[in-house]
Amino acid sequence: MSALTPTPDVAPPPSASFWGPLGIPAFRRLWIANIVSNIGGWMQTAGAGWIMTEIAPAEDRALFVAAMAIATTCPVFLFGFPAGVLADRFDRRRYILACQIWMMLAALALAVLAFTGRLTHWNLLGLIFCVGIGNAMNGPAWHAVVPEIVGRRYLPQAIALNSAGFNLARTVGPVIGQVLQGLAGIFALFATNTVTFLALIAAIAGWRRPAEAHAQQRREGLWQGFASGLAFIRDTPALWRVWGRATCFFAPAIAYATLLPLMGRKLGLGDAEYGFLFSSFGVGAVAGTMMLPRFNAWLGPDRAHIAAMLTTAAATALGASVPHVVAVGAGLAVCGACWMVVIANNNVATQNLLPSWVRARGMAVHQIVFFGSLTVGQALWGVVADRIGISWTMGCAAALLVPMAFLAASIPLPAPTLRAGAD
Repeated sequence: MSALTPTPDVAPPPSASFWGPLGIPAFRRLWIANIVSNIGGWMQTAGAGWIMTEIAPAEDRALFVAAMAIATTCPVFLFGFPAGVLADRFDRRRYILACQIWMMLAALALAVLAFTGRLTHWNLLGLIFCVGIGNAMNGPAWHAVVPEIVGRRYLPQAIALNSAGFNLARTVGPVIGQVLQGLAGIFALFATNTVTFLALIAAIAGWRRPAEAHAQQRREGLWQGFASGLAFIRDTPALWRVWGRATCFFAPAIAYATLLPLMGRKLGLGDAEYGFLFSSFGVGAVAGTMMLPRFNAWLGPDRAHIAAMLTTAAATALGASVPHVVAVGAGLAVCGACWMVVIANNNVATQNLLPSWVRARGMAVHQIVFFGSLTVGQALWGVVADRIGISWTMGCAAALLVPMAFLAASIPLPAPTLRAGAD
């Protein structure tokens, strides 16, 4: 069947149900496969960060742990917009397949190095950076195809379900990975992640895009695609309001996740114990995603964002001031719930402002702002922790979140009105 052939996966009658998008066969298959792949990805993320605390030089350990976090986010900042241009120009299905294969090969290289005993802190960092490049190139296209699959009526639910699936994987992946690493070593963890890519590759290969979705893409040249995308983004100030609020949150809030491997070592945790601690963020994120409709109905997306920032400040202060695994895990879970409130509402607001022809480029800038904020925050908190210690650094991040929340409150989110051509 050609990629231009209309898909038989027709949506059921519209529904406001949170689970509605799962009634669409194409979305359901991709959602399940993405969870499987993300479980492997989170196994690798937690395991790589943990092993870096063992193989990095002791005098530079904090910097290398922070560099691991930067290696996963910096590529989005560097390659995000070119990825959006390519995803708007070429067939998005084939483009996503190429990105997934690239990341699978990087994971395979990690497994081979671990098996042969040649894994070092430098090649671990380099290959994690390669995985980050794959994620950077894949992200805009992935975000752009979600409205193609579910339509605009189901878009908020689909985004929330994708967040829930991502964080379900974040919850169970580190636990499985750290138990596996403790029993069979780092090679088994990297090899398992390599295999999980096959589930998503098979699901994408079996999906056929609707003809109208393919037709809405403009066949612009690369430089024209850069120019028209930048012009649209420049002339849409509502997008900048969404991204300005996001920056206020993510740069200080990333301190908790960045310093978690060092906190785990400080608490004297073993491999499996660290896996459970790492997964507490995902537990909170899944709970936050499930509660998101209630939060938004109660406070509205605008106020929910500010409440999430202030709550994250309190949770970060808890983790900084109480050096006990229960307190650190509880604070991390609360942060996870707050992250999902901010991420989901910002994602929906951005998607609502983007027509189909420029959607991947717009979502690329959305990702650049998100991961750029994370990269700056990770670098900042890694350097600060190396100078003043983990607890004081966490306290500084918590304190910074309070004035940033007031700054974010002065930047109103745009009304949730979809642009023409957003279907």
